[in-house]
Formats: sequence, C-alpha cells, structure tokens
Amino acid sequence: MKQAPRSERRRAWTLILVPPRPGAPTRQLSVRARTVGVLGSFVFVTIATAATWTRETTFIAAASADKLAESQRLVVGLLDSVDALGALVAKERAARLPPRNMVLPVSGRISSRFATTRLHPILDIFRAHGGVDLAAPYGTRIIAPAAGRVRYVGWRVGYGLTVELEHSGGVVTRLAHCAKALVKVGESVELGTAVAKVGATGLATGPHVHFEILRRGQSVDPIQFLASSRGAVTPDLPTARND
Repeated sequence: MKQAPRSERRRAWTLILVPPRPGAPTRQLSVRARTVGVLGSFVFVTIATAATWTRETTFIAAASADKLAESQRLVVGLLDSVDALGALVAKERAARLPPRNMVLPVSGRISSRFATTRLHPILDIFRAHGGVDLAAPYGTRIIAPAAGRVRYVGWRVGYGLTVELEHSGGVVTRLAHCAKALVKVGESVELGTAVAKVGATGLATGPHVHFEILRRGQSVDPIQFLASSRGAVTPDLPTARND
C-alpha cells in the first residue's frame, strides 16, 4: 500500500477544544487540510443556499403582500358600493312612504272635525268636510306638519288664501283660510317651518286654519293620519270629497 507523502501528512489542522467548565482538561483534535476544505465547501454551499432561499422567500412574501393589499382594496371598494346602493335603496323606499311623526300645523282647538257629510255653517247645506278646523288667534304662525316642498300658494274658492305642501309617499297637506303666506312655490320646508299665518279668508266664520291631508288625491282624516304616522305603516283611511 502506497503511503501519502510526508509533506501531505504534515498538512493538518490542530483544533483545541476548551470546555466551558473551569479546570476541565482541554482536548486536541487534528483535522487534515483536505477535511477542512470539504467542510469549508459544505459551509459555503450551505450559506449560499440559505441566501438564495432567503431572497426567494422575501420575493414570495412581497408578492403575497401585494396580492393581499390588492384583495383588501377590492373588498373595500365592494363594501363602499354595497353601502352606496343600500343608501340609494333606502332613500327611494323612504320617498315612497308617507312622512313619519307628523304634527298639527297649529296648537289650537278643533272647532270642526273631518266628516263625510256635515252642515256647512255659511252655505247651510250638507257637504263633506275633508279636513279639520283648528281655531287659533289671528296671525298665529302655521307650521309645516312634515318636511316637504311647497307646491301651491294662492287663492282657492271657499278656502281663501291656501298653502299646499307636497310630502313623500304622494301625501299633500293643505292649509287654508290663511291671512298671509310665508313661503313660495318650489321652496323646501322642514318639519316645523313657518309657512303661513292664521286668518279668516274665504268662507270662514272666524280665524282658524283648515288642515287637510290628501293621499293619492283623496282627503283622509288628518287626526287618524297623524296618529298612524307614528307607526310602521300608514293604513288606508276613510276618504271624503274636497270642500
């Protein structure tokens, strides 16, 4: 068996192992240069592989983060669209429903109630009374019973100076026998906005406001309608012909 040259046998590394415990004997380990080279190559390959894996992992993580951010933007956009659509549907639904929590236009005594027939105090004939008469001092402010838009201001036969307000759900309120109008056609009003003043114009025996509610063009009992406006649904109410 051929022996390695003496010079090659001498090319070795001596490793001294020092134990962490004080006083323990040290140990020596001889490692040939060839073994050190193999170990060095292995360490280099391991480090290079780890670096490559780290770069690939970083790239994959960055790509995943970009996809996640894009998905989040898509979800947020869809949620905004759903919210906008929901608000639009709610607005359209509210426009089809009658006003809620309506109030009387003045705080006064009911001098004449809604009736399908009654004896007119001036004409002395029986005819329908399509609203309620609310007696109040001359010049008392008449307020909007609900939010809406002014659709008519002017004189009507029998009603005198009249203000009509258009509300949601095809509901119209009529305020008659006014002394003065405080709004113009086309104006938007909120609940409680002063729209006129109490008077005695038209066929009237004294200062009061004739308060009428028309639904789908027919007069309904204002007192019942106001009471039902505090519920979820406004029921069908008795109707009367206009004065």
